[in-house]
Amino acid sequence: FFFSSRRRHTRFLPVSWARRCVQETVNMLSHVYGVFNFKFSLELSTRPDNALGDKSLWDKAETALAEALNDFGIPWKTNPGDGAFYGPKIDIKLEDAFERKHQCATIQLDFVLPARFNLQYRTADDHEEHKEQIIEATTK
Repeated sequence: FFFSSRRRHTRFLPVSWARRCVQETVNMLSHVYGVFNFKFSLELSTRPDNALGDKSLWDKAETALAEALNDFGIPWKTNPGDGAFYGPKIDIKLEDAFERKHQCATIQLDFVLPARFNLQYRTADDHEEHKEQIIEATTK
């Protein structure tokens, strides 16, 4: 039997949606790993020294990720400074039969790519274009 989790799913969304997006993704991964009886741990990797982007956006995103992890209800730890230069991430590590941990899935937020492509959005009830808080949420 073969199991692979190396699929990439990308969503572009406002940072205000990050918490819900992460909650849904962690719940889905928990379900899949539960089917195979895999034990896993969660780590929030935060802003590195070489981070790009606005500090306030980083703060909002890190808070959203931490709140989503708290909502999930299992212990998690912070991995200070281990985020990517383009955004914070959640690392999901699986435990093997010898209780060794292996990086498997990652939920990453990217502030740089949406800005480089000048991505914008409009809310359903508004005609104004917004771009300052678009992020890319990727699960690998």
